[in-house]
Amino acid sequence: MSKERDKIILELLLKKQKVTVKELAAALYVSEPSVRRDLAGLERQNLIKRTHGGAMIEEGALSKNKIPFKVRELEESSAKVVMAKAAAELVEDGNIIFLDASTSAYNVIPFLKEKKNLTVVTNGVRALEKLAEYGINTISTGGALDPACMSLVGEEAYKTIETINADICFFSCRGLDSDGNLTDIFQAENYIRERMIKHSKRAYLICAKEKFGKKYFHNLCHKSALDGVISS
Repeated sequence: MSKERDKIILELLLKKQKVTVKELAAALYVSEPSVRRDLAGLERQNLIKRTHGGAMIEEGALSKNKIPFKVRELEESSAKVVMAKAAAELVEDGNIIFLDASTSAYNVIPFLKEKKNLTVVTNGVRALEKLAEYGINTISTGGALDPACMSLVGEEAYKTIETINADICFFSCRGLDSDGNLTDIFQAENYIRERMIKHSKRAYLICAKEKFGKKYFHNLCHKSALDGVISS
């Protein structure tokens, strides 16, 4: 089963809630039997529900929460490694670092292990686990768990971030449009990023080229507010 096809199917379902096999076959440039096999695999993971002639996700269903995180895991990992290495090169010994809950920021963590006396502040649940694994001094923002992004959000998280002055911030988002606007599908995540950017000396967007030219519902900021965009 193609990971890239899985990602496209899930992204289409996030936008439309319901799609037909014929639509997916046209979008993926594959046969309808191939699409049906892909849908069967996604249904076994409890991510979607197959219907007569297509598939759907139900508003408020568990799969609606699981899909965004699954999409991020399926995104091209080799590009994320290249970007993560580039990000880590910007970090200096003794830095205080903000990492959001994105998989792009998560992938920076292994490349921080050679740095000395770092403190990382994050709202990412998986990031907290990985930082502990590498023995890096870590502060959790606390907050309410958002299962869609495996992140901690809300007032408690905001308060923690606002008490810290970081040296550098790494984060990602769903889209960077042609006018330089950063956008995402989750407003709660954007609120976290806004505060991390504000309370950092330097802020960098980690963004794969496939996100260029895309625009989503919630605005974050303009790229002119950042110190750079790390891409591959």
